[in-house]
Amino acid sequence: MRTPLFLVAILLGASPARAEAPPVARAPFHIPVFSNDAITLLDVPIPAGREAGWHRHSRDFVFVVVRDSDLLLQNWGESETTRTHWPRGMAAFNAFSKKPLVHRGQNIGPEPLHFVGFEFLQEAPQGRATSARPPAYREIIDNERLRGWRLILKPGESAPGFAQTAPMARIVVEGGLLMETWESGDQAMALAPGAFQWREAGAAPALRNAGETTIEVVEIETK
Repeated sequence: MRTPLFLVAILLGASPARAEAPPVARAPFHIPVFSNDAITLLDVPIPAGREAGWHRHSRDFVFVVVRDSDLLLQNWGESETTRTHWPRGMAAFNAFSKKPLVHRGQNIGPEPLHFVGFEFLQEAPQGRATSARPPAYREIIDNERLRGWRLILKPGESAPGFAQTAPMARIVVEGGLLMETWESGDQAMALAPGAFQWREAGAAPALRNAGETTIEVVEIETK
């Protein structure tokens, strides 16, 4: 649904020149929390009623919604806004390297919005083959830059290990007590919503939900 800008007081005001908009890693509430030669990962908690001001996307970007809310979005140069809802667990990819974007957004819901995402620092895919994963991992996204899966484990459920053939980011949607089983033994992990891990290619451990709540993670491999 599109809403005339004059009805949205919080988004009123002059637009900056397009070139002056900061990159996404410097936008309000977009917190860089990890970076290497492949990605910059951003943790983005936006309080209810607050706006992430004008910012620029020029690199391919993928994100996962950890806490859902309603948003009001406006693209630079447009006089109208678009109202949308990002549901919890949604994973989305934007090829901003092909079509850059300057925009801003406001959390218009009654609760905080929280998503975690990363932008690709390498301009093109690196030619890596992604993993053949066990059925417990449900594929949710696949394109020239990445492939992603959702894993949901109820208490007591498990998923077998596999050969992870490409670097991976794990983003936690619903946390809990996760047990990873490696050749060297077990490692317990207390996962919280919004937590993340980056892992290079290698053997992926078997996983078991050792707690009392359902665990949900999204794992994204980069090609």
